[in-house]
Amino acid sequence: MSVSTHWFVASDPDIYEKFMARWSARLADPFLTFAEIKSGQRVLDVGCGTGTISLALAERGCAVIGMDASEPYLEGARRRRSHAAITYELGDAQELRYPSGSFDACVSTLAIDVVPEPRKFAAEMRRVTRSGGIVACGTFDFWGGFSAAEHINEIGATLDEDMRVIRDFRRSRPLFWPNGMARLWRDLGLTAVTEVPIVISFDFESFDDYWTSLCTGPNSLAQRMKVMPAERRDEIHRLVMSSYLAGMEDGARSFASIVRSVRGIVP
Repeated sequence: MSVSTHWFVASDPDIYEKFMARWSARLADPFLTFAEIKSGQRVLDVGCGTGTISLALAERGCAVIGMDASEPYLEGARRRRSHAAITYELGDAQELRYPSGSFDACVSTLAIDVVPEPRKFAAEMRRVTRSGGIVACGTFDFWGGFSAAEHINEIGATLDEDMRVIRDFRRSRPLFWPNGMARLWRDLGLTAVTEVPIVISFDFESFDDYWTSLCTGPNSLAQRMKVMPAERRDEIHRLVMSSYLAGMEDGARSFASIVRSVRGIVP
């Protein structure tokens, strides 16, 4: 492969806010309701980013540790979403430093797909959750469920080989197809496993809002855009803009996105 399909540059919390955190706020309530997280529980939020889910947990009455591998993101979380019930900590999701069974619940959203070893990520979530506790995770269905990004990726893939590689890699992983995470949860020995699609809207104010959110952000698509030849990038920009406008005036557009969400109980 000529491009890293795992590119995710978690270095600027303000860019992440525009790229994804504003949509995570829409996901927080339906996801945590589905996960059946209760007030008074001690919860680990793995890959907390800038703290959207961590804050939602705290506001539900939980004691929260928000953990992320990016110190800049954690600094953004402390600045934007501090709360007396939240402690933000640096850590590796694939090698959690917490003792086994030390949390009542463990959750993660929009993070498992960017780590090199998703199975290890999930196994660590299970390990640190006590018997009877909930392990819940959500990520995009990359076979048509993240339409805002896939719209760009499809057009780009016709002109750029590396964007085709990114597209094909995203689609090729059964873990992120319907019931893919449910199978993993069962393989890890979790019980009462349930997976559901949660649909949220990505509402962009204009084409510029849309393009800069997804093509100058931390994701692999944006990283490829940065280094491709300028003429090719300009042509992709032109074609994407034509499709976004669809013959109408520039303005707001809404894209539906599917977050595959799974929960299970530690026996």
